[in-house]
Amino acid sequence: MTDEQRVAQYRRADPAKMPRTPLGQQASVEGTVAALGATEATREHNRRRLAARRLEVDETAAGKLRAAVSALIEEYEEQREAERRQYEAAEGTGLDLLADGFREATSTAKRHDLAEAVGSSLPLAEAGVIRRTAKAVEEALPGIVVDARVDGWSAKEIAAELDVTPSYVYRMIKEYPWEAAWALYVMPDGWTSNSDDEPWEQVADGTEESPGETADQLAARILDERLDDSLATKRVRVCVWRTGDGNDLLDARGEAERDPADSDA
Repeated sequence: MTDEQRVAQYRRADPAKMPRTPLGQQASVEGTVAALGATEATREHNRRRLAARRLEVDETAAGKLRAAVSALIEEYEEQREAERRQYEAAEGTGLDLLADGFREATSTAKRHDLAEAVGSSLPLAEAGVIRRTAKAVEEALPGIVVDARVDGWSAKEIAAELDVTPSYVYRMIKEYPWEAAWALYVMPDGWTSNSDDEPWEQVADGTEESPGETADQLAARILDERLDDSLATKRVRVCVWRTGDGNDLLDARGEAERDPADSDA
């Protein structure tokens, strides 16, 4: 035997070519067993042992956790894909262009021109969506008008925004008075902070209908009506909400305040 024949040849296995999945690893093992001359019975026995072992692992807490995490990841990916398809379907449509243009329009006239320009090129399906939405808005118009009035919009401003006449808005405001919930607060003596956590003490509350007043106007009227001699030297405040909105001071739709210190100055 020559020196060349005595030298052992070693070649390192390439990790990149090794199977990474359970099925690939199983196939590799089965191939190796077959190469060593194992019988079909031996291979079937090994397959049963492997399946039993996999079942044991899946039934452990770690296995169940892995399965749950895998299911959540799959659900998340499906939802993301659905959102992507929905976005791509809407992007560039007439409705999408109308929404973008409406956000950028700086006047009612520009919005009107935009509606005419986009409306003439809408496909049937999108035009149908807009018409059905318009019918729903038409039925809700009195509530929309009144809510805008509560927030301080004038009848002319509401009419221009909705493309209706001011007389129509005045009629809606008169026919649909809104119910207000109000509360009167007094600031304890000696408190001077102007922070949001001021310790206002509620001394009165009530509800009443208001035909056409804004929330600020109603608050000012109630303050004038309730400002008697016992409150003349105190800092007082009236907050107004629409009935059902709650009574959080920071969410008041309107308010009026009187501070004697301002009058003295």
